Amino acid sequence: MNKTTLGMALVTAILILIAFFKGGLPLVGKGFLSGGQTFIGIIPLLIVAFIVAGLTSTIIPQNMVSRWLGPEAGWKGPLLGSLMGALVPGGPFFFYPLMATLIASGANVGTMISFVAAKTLWYVGRIPVEIAFVGLEVTVIRFLITFPLPIAAGTAVDTFLPRFADKIREDVKQRQLKKKARISGEEK
Repeated sequence: MNKTTLGMALVTAILILIAFFKGGLPLVGKGFLSGGQTFIGIIPLLIVAFIVAGLTSTIIPQNMVSRWLGPEAGWKGPLLGSLMGALVPGGPFFFYPLMATLIASGANVGTMISFVAAKTLWYVGRIPVEIAFVGLEVTVIRFLITFPLPIAAGTAVDTFLPRFADKIREDVKQRQLKKKARISGEEK
């Protein structure tokens, strides 16, 4: 069991205790039921997301990922990562597996930071909803103010934290290798 799983298990135990002392077993059960319903609802999305991530890793050659999103891309990497983030549909169960696959395939960590930041700040699918609720002026101001952030975040990681980015890349690759080993039944 890794540190993330242990941390989440600890948070879960604390929340179970809080729910129990606040409303007894019925409140704990209600929380489990709510979580289970959410899990069942996202199963189809998880399946599709992991298939896309797996196909991406097998279809897109590593030299192409490296050329467009890796060290060879230079300053264009964070820009392309940001554009990808703005255009790629889906939520975190889709884009995080894609991000991990691209990092393991040679994409710069900074470029993928740009990807996730732009997914949050620039996603084009959200713009019509934002305009409908808060108006065109607020949407334009928000977009103009946040426009440089994804590119700057990715560039900053590549420029100021290259060793940290290398460690992240290795961690992601190890996670990918462990997943492949579990799938093939090699891990004990």
